Amino acid sequence: MVRQLIVGLPQAIAKESPVDASRIQRIHRSRPEGHPNVLLITIDLPPVNAMTVAAHRELRDALRSVEDDSDIRCVVLTGAGDRSFVAGGDVAELGAMDPELALERTRVVRQVFDAIRRNPVPVIAAVNGYALGSGLVMVSQCDIVIAADTATFGLPEITVGVMGGTKHLARIVPEKVMRWMALTGNRVDAAYLERLGVIQKVVARDKVLATALEVADGICAKSPAAVRLMKEVINLTESMDLDNGYHVETYATAIISAHPDSKEAAKAFKEKRTADYSKTATRAARR
Repeated sequence: MVRQLIVGLPQAIAKESPVDASRIQRIHRSRPEGHPNVLLITIDLPPVNAMTVAAHRELRDALRSVEDDSDIRCVVLTGAGDRSFVAGGDVAELGAMDPELALERTRVVRQVFDAIRRNPVPVIAAVNGYALGSGLVMVSQCDIVIAADTATFGLPEITVGVMGGTKHLARIVPEKVMRWMALTGNRVDAAYLERLGVIQKVVARDKVLATALEVADGICAKSPAAVRLMKEVINLTESMDLDNGYHVETYATAIISAHPDSKEAAKAFKEKRTADYSKTATRAARR
């Protein structure tokens, strides 16, 4: 059913005027009311958020915008509507590509994944529906995953005649699970991935975004400098052995210990109050 919708989407677009077609590709950026330090990125390509090359470029640019905005402390990534987070790539576009455009697409898609994983702040996936193909890879790159109890996850590449996603999936699930999903195209539900530790919270669909924002607010309450350094260190040491990885972490500890935020955190703990990082955040923004 999803594949039919993805394949049929470009045909529906073609019947519209050029102006209408251009509005189909939408990546929205917003600061939700009451969450001033959270950037909400919403993928809005009805009916199932099947990603075109242009949409990938927009998403990449939205994610990269964080690098120039020290006020953002966390990103929440979600899909519009209640059916799909991202239902993979646009199959019709994939089938019509020449080799040059296909290579361009792979480059841009890799840039999107990298912009999530190496984003300077934590990225939370608020999975409201299907997360298929590149949608599942996006989930694997996020730091934290909140999913609807109706969400499903899969690698349908073997079914639609393309490859990809297995190396990313192997980072978050056991090898035999990866092989089973990749070779059969079978999907799994949110409860299954929660048991594997891939998903941190499974909630009702209408609670997904609110839950993700609540988690984001908890992160935003921490030292911005410490959170950014923590994520950088986690990424840097992921492929290291224990000795080298811990060596890097001790250097990071020395760095953050000399930061004003560290002193404020220790002082707030002793005084049994909430730490206030606004002064150090303001100085950082001025620099």
